[in-house]
Amino acid sequence: MQNKNEAKAQRTRNIYIASTAAAAAIAGFLFGYDGSILGGTILFMKHQFNLDPAGVGLVMTSSTIGCIAGPFLGGWMCDKIGREKTILASAALLGVGALMTAIASTMEIFNIFRIVGGLGIGLGSIAAPLYIAEVAPPKIRGKLGLTFQLAIVIGSAAAPLISYPISLWVTPDMAWRWMFASQLVVVLLLMIFVFMLPPSPRWLADEGRYDDALGVLRKVHGPELAEVELKEIKASVNEEKGGWRELWLPSIRFALFIGLLLAFFNNWTGWSAMGNYIPTLIEMSGVNSQHASNPNDHSMAILQFFLVYVAMTVSTIISIWLVDKVGRRPLWIFASVLMAIITFVTGLVFHLHIHGVFVLLVLMLCTVPHGIALGGLPWLMMSELYPNRVRAKAVAITTTFLWIVIFSCNQLFPIFVDLSTKAIGSSAGVFWLFTAIDILALIFGLTIMPETKGRSLESIAASWKKK
Repeated sequence: MQNKNEAKAQRTRNIYIASTAAAAAIAGFLFGYDGSILGGTILFMKHQFNLDPAGVGLVMTSSTIGCIAGPFLGGWMCDKIGREKTILASAALLGVGALMTAIASTMEIFNIFRIVGGLGIGLGSIAAPLYIAEVAPPKIRGKLGLTFQLAIVIGSAAAPLISYPISLWVTPDMAWRWMFASQLVVVLLLMIFVFMLPPSPRWLADEGRYDDALGVLRKVHGPELAEVELKEIKASVNEEKGGWRELWLPSIRFALFIGLLLAFFNNWTGWSAMGNYIPTLIEMSGVNSQHASNPNDHSMAILQFFLVYVAMTVSTIISIWLVDKVGRRPLWIFASVLMAIITFVTGLVFHLHIHGVFVLLVLMLCTVPHGIALGGLPWLMMSELYPNRVRAKAVAITTTFLWIVIFSCNQLFPIFVDLSTKAIGSSAGVFWLFTAIDILALIFGLTIMPETKGRSLESIAASWKKK
């Protein structure tokens, strides 16, 4: 009878853990959806507004300006009002941004409210991974942490799936508006789910609310393990000062350096830089069956954009299955090697002007190493590396840097493509730049990247003191 009761209690805990992580990860869905929707809208907007490469880059990066500011505001809000309330604030800002960009009459108004929406994404990008890391049990924290990346990927895949019928049924001058407005449905769902989230037990402990923290931990770990976990959290809280100055202690400074490198490699290893431009690359390659008589018919490029993200979804699911089995470092090393090979071959395909299905195939292959490790592990590990009292502040710094890198990718990618085309007659030079960075990511994985599999957040934080 006791075994049955314990099994039932464990099932209840598993459902609670999974639903909690899923609710927080909806913020990731919005992140992916918002970024990916641009891939379809830009095809219409660049013709309607006669955008040059720099103008295209500004449209693709205006939200990132808000994203850069979001983590620092989010770091303060996460400490002040809690992780789950910060996610709620991010949803409200995203809703305002989506509505106003959909009805914007000028590019100036459009870019201003893309920044507002970006501020919401910036808040969510720090609060959601932080919340998941602090609620999840150590043995499955990798799986649950990668639900944020899976949500980003599913959101990225959903955007072209929604954009495709819009591009067929709505006139080109209105299609991009409906695409942006479609975000409002997801914003509403996020706000409903966030109301179901309990506070983070680590945040409750930082506030001195140990009984409340124990209540949440019991729902996650069960009565006995909850007591042990709370003791570790209390010890960690009591010994840490928690100010910004602590981030510059030698041990924490090294952890911060690791986080910054993860943020850089998350974006400049290939996929993140090219991801929003996949429909444009597809049209450049001649894959799409666009009617020459209708230059505004981009429906096939958008549909193929969806197929690329299906491949990303599959590889991310594989990552979730493997991350707590084989660990973070082996996945990273494998993905770095694979991405270096794929980006080199992709460069050859574009340089040799190979058309047809081969282009779609190599672009789909670029999603595999990103989905397996290079995309999701930085989001997961940036929330694992730091002591409790400075975690929000440290994650604010690394996430801000991540958004600065994203900005540089989206702004520079079309310019680099243009420069490469003028220099060597193709966009191959950009892909070969990614290959060189992939090799650096491999060296990082082989040398200083830590392994956090199966360790409590407190034990990871304590290990930096030995450096």
